[in-house]
Amino acid sequence: MTSAAALSPPPSAPPPARSAAARAGRAAGFAALAIALLSLLAVAVYWRWSRRALPQLDGEARLPGLAAPVTVRRDALGVPHLLAASIPDLMRAQGYVTAQDRMWQMDVLRRRAEGQLAEAFGPPALLADRDIRTLGLGEAARRALPLVPPDLRVVLDGYADGVNAWLDTHRDALPLEFHLLRFAPRRWEAVDSLAVGKLLALDLAQGWEDEALRATLYDRLPLDVREMLFPRLFAQDRILVGHDVPVPPAATEALTETSRGSNDLVISGSHTATGRPLLANDPHLGLGVPSIWAAVHLTAPDLDVAGVVLPGTPGVTLGRNRRIAWGCTNVHDDSADLYVEEFDPRDPDRYRTPEGWARVRTRRETIRVRAGTLSSSWRDVEHVVRSTRHGPLLAIGARQYALRWTSLEDAVELTAFARLQHAGSWDEFREAVRLFPGPSQNFVYADVDGHIGWYSAGHLPIRRAGDGSRPYAGASADGDWLGFVPFDELPHLADPPSGRIVTANNRLVGTDYPYKVTRGGIGPWRAAAIFERLESREGWTADDFARLQGERLSLPHRDLARALMEAAGRHGAEGAWSEVAHEMKDWDGRLEPDSRPAALAVTTFRAVGERVILPKVAGSPMARALARRVAAIHKLILERPASWVPRGDGDWDGVLLASWRAAEGEIERRLGSDRSRWSWGALNVMAVQHPLARAASFLAPLLSPPAVPMGGFSTTPNVLTIQPSGAVEGPSMRFIADLADPDDTRLVNFMGQSGHPASEHYADQFDAWRNVETRKLPFTPGAVAREARHTLKLLP
Repeated sequence: MTSAAALSPPPSAPPPARSAAARAGRAAGFAALAIALLSLLAVAVYWRWSRRALPQLDGEARLPGLAAPVTVRRDALGVPHLLAASIPDLMRAQGYVTAQDRMWQMDVLRRRAEGQLAEAFGPPALLADRDIRTLGLGEAARRALPLVPPDLRVVLDGYADGVNAWLDTHRDALPLEFHLLRFAPRRWEAVDSLAVGKLLALDLAQGWEDEALRATLYDRLPLDVREMLFPRLFAQDRILVGHDVPVPPAATEALTETSRGSNDLVISGSHTATGRPLLANDPHLGLGVPSIWAAVHLTAPDLDVAGVVLPGTPGVTLGRNRRIAWGCTNVHDDSADLYVEEFDPRDPDRYRTPEGWARVRTRRETIRVRAGTLSSSWRDVEHVVRSTRHGPLLAIGARQYALRWTSLEDAVELTAFARLQHAGSWDEFREAVRLFPGPSQNFVYADVDGHIGWYSAGHLPIRRAGDGSRPYAGASADGDWLGFVPFDELPHLADPPSGRIVTANNRLVGTDYPYKVTRGGIGPWRAAAIFERLESREGWTADDFARLQGERLSLPHRDLARALMEAAGRHGAEGAWSEVAHEMKDWDGRLEPDSRPAALAVTTFRAVGERVILPKVAGSPMARALARRVAAIHKLILERPASWVPRGDGDWDGVLLASWRAAEGEIERRLGSDRSRWSWGALNVMAVQHPLARAASFLAPLLSPPAVPMGGFSTTPNVLTIQPSGAVEGPSMRFIADLADPDDTRLVNFMGQSGHPASEHYADQFDAWRNVETRKLPFTPGAVAREARHTLKLLP
């Protein structure tokens, strides 16, 4: 037997040499082991903190300040159904329960709205804080607080008390993210809810950047290019009010197209299987983790309402009560103006007004900045905000503009929704939305008596001159606001003879309407596709509406396919045209994730823009975005103007064939040469990440949903747009109300009800959302009791 000593070199012998590769391999092995151990430790810590933060779902809990007990039943999806003896108790309980599920999200939303992100996340968030402080959302919320009606103030205070009651008893069981980042939330205040409401308004309203860009870009483009890039009227328009009359070329269309909007549809009982109305709503917003919305059902004497709400705000934003249902889409209104101020060259704190020189108002704010993401030290940074008579001075591009925006004035966005929850008729609905300051929304309506309606509500400025599409000279009175469009003159409909109302961020009023409503930016295609389906049959049910919400028909891409087939027919389907005909002949224009023709159509459509539009706008800072404008490409394909055919293509058939070949090359570059692997979903992969997963990738499997192939586009009713940055815009939730049966209410959230990664309800709706499946939301007392999985009693 050989001894161990015999295997060792003699003491005088040099140690055996190791190769650099062996040393590197051993180091890599140690590194991998260390990473594995750290990952296991991180998972263990994650699991411990996450589990500790999960809410109490059963038994009893104390909620100081209650006048009577409140019952909280949670259904199979974790949605809380609250039953209270009074509105103040109900709001206190809602604040408590929302904090149970979404305290991290509430705190981040509040910090975003009030410019306090750097206090938690350090210097990388300072610029965002400066921008929001300059805009003044927090300041506007503080000014609005004294304007809150007394009954809403009771609601806001009760909600804040409930949040703080949860914080007081759970400081050692905060959500995972607080532990990872080593900070704690401050107490909630009524003004925080107002600020969060204004943050949603900001997300829906930012059109003033376009206004600034338009000022420098629009005049540089030849007239024919402007008319092609920014069409104002479409053959597919489905206006609801007024008529179209000849108009001059528009200077008002948005420069960038977006899917951030929504779909609303409501039909009367004459078109449904039950004889009662159906209403559906799916707001299209930037998708994030956790879900944007929290579902809730609130019941107290004189109130029974269910739907979704933005965490941090009380009540229900979109949903139904016992008598009515409502939803919203964004009007994309023009409720903001920019002004180029003239400053005194001898005194930069003076600016010219129609009455003479005036002093710039200055506000100094202190931003608390954490030294680092996990640091325990902070520093104060002074931020100076300068304002004129129009509003705060913003830096957009290389220039400064003063901004006037309705939400920065005496506006309380939450009042209208507080009133909507109690409305029981069209007249009460009208009086509720009358209080909505904006950004303007298309509120759709249905009630149990069979009535349907629509109101475009919000403050639309009446300007002394011009239409607000470009910045005004601040020294002139031309841009002064003379007031707002009277509420009774805002676009609206009640019980239209057609029995159908659809709003999908499309143009809804004729050109003969006397006021400017929208700044444009979204075409008619989603609304037209929905109308096409609605008018194709009768006897609609809630299940039918759910399938309609999943519709992926894209009219512009269907028109491209038809143009390709017509060209193939003209060329006898020989050579390359034979391949075009083979791929397109049976395609119906639907952008399904497993469709190869859809992949070819979308990529060819974009290639047309790159080939035809890009040379016309070369040198523009917005050239790439302009070349991808769906409205312009669609118009080119339909009209085939000879003057736009690139040299060498011969005619429009040549343009289409060259674009098809470019598309094939692009898809092959991305997916390989095996055409069986080509599909729209393979090109259109959605990856939505939790904010912490973006900073620490090893957390992604724990915090973020998986990346998945998706169908749809900005032009399909089932919207999905993936920006070059990776940001995803799409249906933030899907809601359907059957006015014949309150228990046939359908609601699916993007992720789930909970904001806790360890909760079974963190992402349990994700698959239903992406597959456009529905889930019922119990409403009547009997249904709530039957569907309850947990019951918690909140005691005084």
